[in-house]
Amino acid sequence: MLGGREKGGGGERGWLRGILLKPPVLLLLIGIIIPNLIFVSLALAGLTVPPRTLPIILYVLIAASLRFLPPAAVAVLYFAALLFDVVYCTTQFFGLAPQEALFALQFFGELDILNSQLYALLTVTVVASVGGILFLLLRHGRHAAGGSWSLMLLGGLILIPTDIIANAPLQAGNRFGFSLGTEPAFDSAMLNSGYQALIDAPQDRKMLVIIVEAMGRFADPAHQKLLDDALATPALTAGYRISSGHNSFFGSTTAGEMRELCGTRRSYIELLDQDMTECTPFRLQAQGYRTVGYHGFSPEMFQRSQWWPHIGLTDPRFGTDVHQSGQRLCGEVFVGVCDPDILSHIAADLRADGPQFVYLLTLNTHIPVPLSEAYGHLDCEGKDPIGDFGVCLMVDQWIELLRGIGAMLTEPGMPPVEVLIVGDHAPPLWYRKARDLFEQGHVSWYRLTPR
Repeated sequence: MLGGREKGGGGERGWLRGILLKPPVLLLLIGIIIPNLIFVSLALAGLTVPPRTLPIILYVLIAASLRFLPPAAVAVLYFAALLFDVVYCTTQFFGLAPQEALFALQFFGELDILNSQLYALLTVTVVASVGGILFLLLRHGRHAAGGSWSLMLLGGLILIPTDIIANAPLQAGNRFGFSLGTEPAFDSAMLNSGYQALIDAPQDRKMLVIIVEAMGRFADPAHQKLLDDALATPALTAGYRISSGHNSFFGSTTAGEMRELCGTRRSYIELLDQDMTECTPFRLQAQGYRTVGYHGFSPEMFQRSQWWPHIGLTDPRFGTDVHQSGQRLCGEVFVGVCDPDILSHIAADLRADGPQFVYLLTLNTHIPVPLSEAYGHLDCEGKDPIGDFGVCLMVDQWIELLRGIGAMLTEPGMPPVEVLIVGDHAPPLWYRKARDLFEQGHVSWYRLTPR
């Protein structure tokens, strides 16, 4: 009996192997199923995936090349297509320009990707997909070349519109990047808040600009009010007028920095070896200001240690400069100094004699935000007021930061400070439901003016 079952099981496995090794099935596996399986699975799980029309076409064409190329050459083409697919999805998801995405690959080692369960799972799945396709190409590529090209083409024609329908944003403004020819007019918190007028005539005021990681604009006013209330404490409003609003954004964090500090859409890559004297820090430096920049992460990430001085930040300070022995670190993928811990350094700068311009680029609300670092301002595990656990943890971090800024400004002996707080971009959230909590294409800003 046992021997019979084993034989039967082997027969079943042999039947399945026979089906999978038929040339039409092999061709579908190589050109359609395996290269796109991870993205289809993400979409079915409710995660955000950008429409991938061009990568889908590339995989089909590369599989078709088996008819006239050796499997090893096709494997090389597949690797090239995979690199393009990764760069393309990265640019679409995180708002990076293509050249910036390729440039950013060199900083991959700065991140703790495997600390995130989602990123670790994605990495394992991509590696498994690559291994599966290489095995099929090198072991059965010549056999697959005899498959049905019309069947694979039909599979592509079905997958492309399905991909567009499934992954096209539901909201008109909820899109990946800019549509060709529809790039919106330049917009910034510097302009909308009136802060730019201070740069034009600073009059030795103490000035603080904070760009907050992923602080988008909530679609629900009740959610936005959580941030408003965190800042508008009685102690702060007694000494400051608070105005708020929103502005459009483009690109990723470095684009947000260039938008607010330099009033341009130019890439930071252009500033690696040249000055941009029209940037705010340079203009203030020319008027006698000391210009300081803070970021709690590595100075090598996006080469800020190289281009920050080129926009006039003559005293850049990064995680290695401000982290003290025994001090906690924050973040899961971007592990660095906790944003609230940098405020004490900023306070010392603002108290210093003479005109001061201080810039802070925050870090800790890069997704995913770990539960272990929650400050407890919101009951994210219980009565989540946001409706999404991950976003709730981000809001909890923003509340802590905003309250910390208010507490710093109201410390005894703190001089009046002109403050601008603005998000760099909306959160690049994986789940479509979470993304829809925000007004896509917009970030929040707050301006604090001494009374």
